[in-house]
Amino acid sequence: MTQSAQEHSVVAIYDTHAAAEAAIKALQQSGFDMKTLSIVGKDFQTEEHAIGFYTAGDRIKVWGGRGAIWGTLWGMLFGGAVFLIPAIGPLVVMGPLVAWIVGALEGAAVGGATGALAAALSGIGIASDSVIKYEVDVKAGKFLVLAHGGADAVASARVVLGTTDASHLATHYRALNQVMSLLSDDEIASVSTAETAVRLPDDEEYLDLEQLERGVRRSPGPGTPLGRVLPRKAVHDATWRKIVAQLPQ
Repeated sequence: MTQSAQEHSVVAIYDTHAAAEAAIKALQQSGFDMKTLSIVGKDFQTEEHAIGFYTAGDRIKVWGGRGAIWGTLWGMLFGGAVFLIPAIGPLVVMGPLVAWIVGALEGAAVGGATGALAAALSGIGIASDSVIKYEVDVKAGKFLVLAHGGADAVASARVVLGTTDASHLATHYRALNQVMSLLSDDEIASVSTAETAVRLPDDEEYLDLEQLERGVRRSPGPGTPLGRVLPRKAVHDATWRKIVAQLPQ
């Protein structure tokens, strides 16, 4: 499935199914487009070593013995599947993430089912370090809720999810991977050094790598605190112009 460069994701991790379900209900009540919402979690009721079922493009109609745990979400999310992912175990997946995992399973470069979840998440612009964390979380029995769409929709979803009991909440802008791919090795080293700095010099232009939708920013005063940033001085002028052209509009 081809993803637009202007489509982004917000991911929330929950320690319990009840907390994840409450988050999905909160998004539904806020008017969020449920067709762009996914959830993934381990299916502790499945012992078969094969894919159980797969539906797409419609709300789930049948869920068999899983109704006691997952049934409330039947009429809320679109598409569902049970996958056996080696090293993770059986997973219940609902929403568009189903199609992305199926696409990864069908891809020759995935190397079998082992990397299917990682490939699906990477394919929608989530950085590799975050993908590793999410795989570990899911393997540990936590639940991943993912909202995908344009910058405004994702920002709205983050506001709602910020009121829930998420143990982790992060926005992933597809443009970030594109931005980082433009950097040379020496520029990547400069950016890495900048990320570990405590303060940004006065009146310096920079990008907040965790909030790319805010565009180019300028340090408002001496000693502006830093998070993950890309200072303009860390890259060549030509690279900076290419980066700015990749930013969400």
